[in-house]
Amino acid sequence: MAKLIFIGEKFNGRIYEFAVEKTTVGRGDHNTLTIHDRSVSHSHCEILVFGPEVIVRDLGSSNGTLVDGVLLRDQQRPLHAGQTVKFGAVAARLELESSSTSDTDTDVTAVYSHARHSDKLLNKAKSSSPAQPTLDAGHPTAPEGHTLLLQQPAPPVDKIARPLAPKAADTVKLARKPKIAWVVATIVVVLVIVCWLVLARNR
Repeated sequence: MAKLIFIGEKFNGRIYEFAVEKTTVGRGDHNTLTIHDRSVSHSHCEILVFGPEVIVRDLGSSNGTLVDGVLLRDQQRPLHAGQTVKFGAVAARLELESSSTSDTDTDVTAVYSHARHSDKLLNKAKSSSPAQPTLDAGHPTAPEGHTLLLQQPAPPVDKIARPLAPKAADTVKLARKPKIAWVVATIVVVLVIVCWLVLARNR
């Protein structure tokens, strides 16, 4: 699994593990990873993770996104294990459990693969909205090995099945059935009596 280990005075030792394929980074609370630092733009960049491939894409940030010292301005660049990415003044190092990659894999591959799975991610996002980790410089520095994890969505509460109340029209129909039966029975009895009287006179 890919993860960012933050370095520097403000967030040193914090760890962010990539639980989704697309992580948006910025100062705004709408981001997947929120970093409360003035050097970080409201919507700073996004990071795409597909297997061993990690792509950093700048979203027009004010102070820019740097990958191993290379400034990105509305551009994207692969991020490899051990390399450093900077969001403004906030820096983090990428670590991968398995850093073996194919020579034929490119950043285009990761972006294309991400697009193929975007529908699946959108459906997951609609069904659950996990809490978003936040890095705040105002909080005390986390101890070494502290991990920021996306919280698992709470299981949906089963809806209690309730019997539906009968509609007014259905109630009227139910009430009419016994009346119709009595009317039909009365007509049958009257016909029997009339037939009996007619036969009696003919004799």
